[in-house]
Amino acid sequence: MSTLIFVHAFGSSGRAFAAQAAALGEEHRVHTPDLPGHGSSPGPLTLDRAVATVRDLLAQEDGPAYLVALSGGVSVALLAALDAPEKVAGLVLSGGAAHADGAGAAVQRRVLGLLPEGVLVRAMTSMYAGGRAELKEQAAEDLRRLGKRGFLAGLGELGRLDLRPRLAGIKVPALVLCGEKDRSNIPLAQELADGLPDAELRIVPGAGHIWNLEQPEQFTRTVREFIT
Repeated sequence: MSTLIFVHAFGSSGRAFAAQAAALGEEHRVHTPDLPGHGSSPGPLTLDRAVATVRDLLAQEDGPAYLVALSGGVSVALLAALDAPEKVAGLVLSGGAAHADGAGAAVQRRVLGLLPEGVLVRAMTSMYAGGRAELKEQAAEDLRRLGKRGFLAGLGELGRLDLRPRLAGIKVPALVLCGEKDRSNIPLAQELADGLPDAELRIVPGAGHIWNLEQPEQFTRTVREFIT
């Protein structure tokens, strides 16, 4: 039995992985923690506190665990793998990057910063629900829980992070994923896969950014095949 730790996107929560936890929980030990400021976890959100959440779970396990991460959670997983390499068996990294997309990311943060919080939540809810109407209220609740200030603070920390010089230190197998429709992140996924010593890049047909919600069975199957 393997251990899996799922690391959600900033602005989401551990319940975004409910389908994967239900499908894989009978075969494996599964953790879906809320990062600081998300779900039931008190804030504030900082990268250091987010990494500590994952690192604490890794420390509780007798052996190494697999980290499965989405979006901003990819940076958290990479930092945890660098902090405790002996505790990580492998990485599944989707929609993330080793560094922010320069001016594009800065412009995105400025635009989001100009939006009233309610408008920001409404604007991002569809993406954070994976386009599924039945999950939109859950996504909106998660975004409101973190709040505009916490969300922008998290994006700001990601914007200042550059892990490219450190990727060679992550020796475990990695599967780097990016949705076909998540076009702006495809070059960043390629760069991430190129920088990791033992990584495969896979572009997922028909998928967007938070595709574990869009295609839950396919995402689960991808994780299961990787760890077995």
